[in-house]
Amino acid sequence: MEGFHLGLILFLLGLVAVLGFIAVREKRRALKLLNQLKEERKRESSQKPDRLKLLARALSLIREGIVIMDPYGRIIFTNRFARELLDIDERDVGKFFYQAIKNFDIVSLINEAFNDKYRVWQEKKIKDNYVQIIFGSDMDEKVLLLIDLTPMKKYENLKKDFIANVSHELKTPLAAMKLSLETLEEECKDNPRAMAFLNRALERAEHMEQLIEDLITLSQLESVKVKVKFEELNLLPLVREILKGLSDFIVKKEIKVELNIPEDATVYADRKMLYAVLKNLIDNAIKYNRKGGKVMIGYRELPSEKEISVCDTGYGIPKSHIPFIFERFYRVERSRSRRSGGTGLGLSIVKLAVDRMGGSVEVESRENEGTCFKVYLPKREL
Repeated sequence: MEGFHLGLILFLLGLVAVLGFIAVREKRRALKLLNQLKEERKRESSQKPDRLKLLARALSLIREGIVIMDPYGRIIFTNRFARELLDIDERDVGKFFYQAIKNFDIVSLINEAFNDKYRVWQEKKIKDNYVQIIFGSDMDEKVLLLIDLTPMKKYENLKKDFIANVSHELKTPLAAMKLSLETLEEECKDNPRAMAFLNRALERAEHMEQLIEDLITLSQLESVKVKVKFEELNLLPLVREILKGLSDFIVKKEIKVELNIPEDATVYADRKMLYAVLKNLIDNAIKYNRKGGKVMIGYRELPSEKEISVCDTGYGIPKSHIPFIFERFYRVERSRSRRSGGTGLGLSIVKLAVDRMGGSVEVESRENEGTCFKVYLPKREL
């Protein structure tokens, strides 16, 4: 029995020794692992400044301005383009934005949007640069982003000038060609085959003439030099003048026109621009209508604006096309547009002219039922 107890004691002592050895080994392994982690952290911390420098260098090369501020408006970071544009000194880090930024307009815009989550200003000219300004504070920091639109603006101006110049240059020879074709009509009136070709050529010349007129109108509306001449206009006489010019077309398609405009209805608008808007909308309502269809032209006075509506009982516009109909040269159905003589620019002119007059335009349409355009113009401020 004593031998058994002695063996048990020796076994337990051996077990304790083995466990102690394992514990020491695991402790050494844990210490070694801890030291490795410390070394890795040291390496990472030594690499962080280099990464930040690399990021700052990359941000200084881009053609967008970036100003990062803390929640109180103190500047944390600026890149080169932002510093050049806003006259910020590189040593201004830590200062409040209104101390560092020398451009008063930008300081005012930041003040205005300081507590907003997100604000976008479409375009502003700063030091001969056209810049889109975005201010965001939906994170811990506040960020001012300045997107340089100058190259795009120059390209757009070149494109507009080119279209305007080409349109004017084409106008004179096209008028001469049309005159020659009209003269030939008299000579070929006894030759049906020749008359068919002449009529086709005249149709194409008239289409080209309308296209050139539309391009010139668009370039004029886009020009910053063209001023909007607001005046109080009687709406009904203007609409009747447009309908008179389209009377042959109305008779040919047997369109019934309903006028729901009071005699004393007035709008505050530019006459030339409003004429272009209504002419294009009424022309489309006739052009894309069924034979024997109806066109309804209405007027409503709302609390802060006046509504002019042009509705038809025509083919309608598929829902998928509605977001794009105000784009240039966009056609819902190309074959139908060609047959009706459309240029694809009418609705672009409508949208641009209404925008220039400070209004808006909406469209409601159902396929095979008809389309209704509504133009909203602000009331005159007294």
